Amino acid sequence: MAQTFQRQKLFRISAYSMLTALIIILTFTPIGYLNTGALSITLIHLPVIVAAVTLGIPGGVSMGAVWGVTCLIKAYLVPPADGLLFRNPLTSILPRVLAGLVAGLLFWALSRRAKQLKTALAAGIAAFGGALTNTIVTLSMLYLLYHNALQIENVSIGGLGKWIWVAAGLNAPIEIAAAVLLAVPVSLAVKKALESR
Repeated sequence: MAQTFQRQKLFRISAYSMLTALIIILTFTPIGYLNTGALSITLIHLPVIVAAVTLGIPGGVSMGAVWGVTCLIKAYLVPPADGLLFRNPLTSILPRVLAGLVAGLLFWALSRRAKQLKTALAAGIAAFGGALTNTIVTLSMLYLLYHNALQIENVSIGGLGKWIWVAAGLNAPIEIAAAVLLAVPVSLAVKKALESR
């Protein structure tokens, strides 16, 4: 029993380390983004969702925090035109932590006493909820914090408001689809490996 506990503990530490390294790599290389002209669709939410499903709520929150901190750091390393909007922790860290929290809470609530099929469904809903939370909170904070500074009075007209509507319409479906199609099978495989230790 003690050996099993030690193996599980070691596996969890390894999982945290690998997911942290993956987030850092995805953040600071082009691998983590699909660029579509003015918009950048992130894939960095995938390790956060994997953490939320396999390591629980603490895993989702901690990996969300890692993502947020790396996003904040990157915002200061790139030119102001590219990173200015994410130099505020409310736009860089808060949405990522909440994404991990929501994904973890959803999976925990839905997967209790669940069979394998229900576990997959719970992971899918958690991935959907986490990705959607990140998009909604990020875009909402960007608008609330910066629309006055950029002299945007209505979200239906140009500038930041127009960019937010385009991002919501284009980014959200792609990021949610990626979360469900890519993060769920990986999460279930890692979870199975963790439980077999």
